[in-house]
Amino acid sequence: MATLKGEVLALCKEIANKFENWEFSSEQFKNKSLKHTTLIVGPGLGFRRVGSRGEVTVFPGVYLNNKKTMLLCKKILGRQIYTSSVFFEEIRCELNMLPEFAEYTPCFIQDRAGFIRDGGSDELYWRDIFELPSVIERVLMQGISFFDEHYNFSSEKNMLEFLPAKYKVSSSGGYREYEQSQGVMLCIIRCILGDFEFVKQYRSDEYKTVFPKMTEDLDKIIAYLPQMEKTWREKGYVSV
Repeated sequence: MATLKGEVLALCKEIANKFENWEFSSEQFKNKSLKHTTLIVGPGLGFRRVGSRGEVTVFPGVYLNNKKTMLLCKKILGRQIYTSSVFFEEIRCELNMLPEFAEYTPCFIQDRAGFIRDGGSDELYWRDIFELPSVIERVLMQGISFFDEHYNFSSEKNMLEFLPAKYKVSSSGGYREYEQSQGVMLCIIRCILGDFEFVKQYRSDEYKTVFPKMTEDLDKIIAYLPQMEKTWREKGYVSV
């Protein structure tokens, strides 16, 4: 298994080298060409053994790490949350480069034919591992395309102003950009932009969400509002 994992991670580094400004580290594709934000395409790799064969799972997503929002989040909450995160399973209808993911998330098994002969499932979501290099490269391409189509990187302010990303949802959970930790991050983002009312509106009973709100986190942000408002009045920005 260690050998298989090493081979797959080495493959990811080779794939990253094909794309300008992209690198592969900590099991994620990263683009650090913007000074304020890192763009991430996470293949979501998982490794396990099924009998005598290695299996690789791929659960991709795209993420933004904006320095200001994540520093403020860490300062107030004691932990960091991605500035933006979208899993591919939520946007299957947009995965034009990944037809394998149209209905399910595939698993990649060593020697699929032998796996089936030995009594393993012949369902289509079990793919042979020789398909994995093409899939990982297309995961990165799909992620780059999603960034190009759904985010505004003309400036840091514009990027934050246009969050959350707008996209067509194909998962049963619906559009989740205002839910739970993502809702908490949106409150952080609005504070960075000088909008100190949004978190109070979002925290109120009148603001409806599908899933329960993370009220403990929201209360911490609200408690920190006087300090943020003070630095905004004095400096014109929220100090992090």
